Amino acid sequence: MRVTIRDVARLAGVAVSTASLALNNKKRVSDATRKKVIEAARKLNYYPSSIARRFALNKTHTIALCAFISRDRPLGGFYMPVIQGIIDTVSANDYSFQLDIKGEYLNSSTKREILTRLARHRMVDGLLILSHWPLQVKEVLDLEQMNFPYVVVDGHISGINVNCVEMDNFAGAAKMVEYLIGLGHRKIGFVTGPSNQQSSIERIRGYQEALRKNSIDYDKDLVYTGDFHKKSGREGIKYLLSLPSPPSAVFFANDNMAIAAMKVIKEKGLKIPDDISIAGFDDIEAASQIDPPLTTVKQPLYRMGEEAAKLLFHLLNSKEDKPQRILLDTELVIRESCKEYRS
Repeated sequence: MRVTIRDVARLAGVAVSTASLALNNKKRVSDATRKKVIEAARKLNYYPSSIARRFALNKTHTIALCAFISRDRPLGGFYMPVIQGIIDTVSANDYSFQLDIKGEYLNSSTKREILTRLARHRMVDGLLILSHWPLQVKEVLDLEQMNFPYVVVDGHISGINVNCVEMDNFAGAAKMVEYLIGLGHRKIGFVTGPSNQQSSIERIRGYQEALRKNSIDYDKDLVYTGDFHKKSGREGIKYLLSLPSPPSAVFFANDNMAIAAMKVIKEKGLKIPDDISIAGFDDIEAASQIDPPLTTVKQPLYRMGEEAAKLLFHLLNSKEDKPQRILLDTELVIRESCKEYRS
């Protein structure tokens, strides 16, 4: 028997009109109710029959990566290994690959429109979504309603269970801070990423947890809020070095900021790691090439792209409807930018 909007409303415990408003993203419905209706629609595999017929008839044998990232930033460093992992997996499955870079500063309605258009007009069989900023439920609302296969890369969506592949940023940051503490550092500065970005929030939590476990008080003066860009790395280290009692080690939430900061440190006549230890996160190619080579947290970026594409193909080839979250481990890469601290 065909599922209708009435079935969705009944399961969600709301009126039919409310369910309709929620699925059409009208503002008159609260976020809590909207999430409840989306979950009900997903459980019942509800989406319009006209779209269902079109989906059954068409196959493009194409996978798209829709990337909401800055057009001004090069694809190398963080993004290229992820994309390469996706491309290799897509090719191995005899599918074509489409890369769509849309820019990171789009509003939610525009993002939703872009994703919906790809799905509704059946341009691709499945979507991989990579976003510099956290995705919101309303941006994938139509994909959910259509039961369109998609996987979030390097993140998740708060308030709804989705298929996603991401790093264990919390454990990675905690491991690095534990390592610095093991070298004798007790005053450890931290230059974070954006305070509203998922990976950055997890790294901040990891930093705090490592301090707590080692009975070191959290000092907000030792934390500088950056944005993952090189400029904030430079500004962050200038701030930390200007403190009356500067830290003996500084952990940066990504390698880009750490590398930019290392140049500032050298310009000030200080030596790394003799005067200050520096650590990063990502293990981009430049991390091993700078002098001294940067101690960092390695993210398996290629594998993240590979696992995301594999998960999407699994969705295309099976009827499993329970969302999967794949969490990838990180590892410490010990190089020459950190040393034992002796007071």
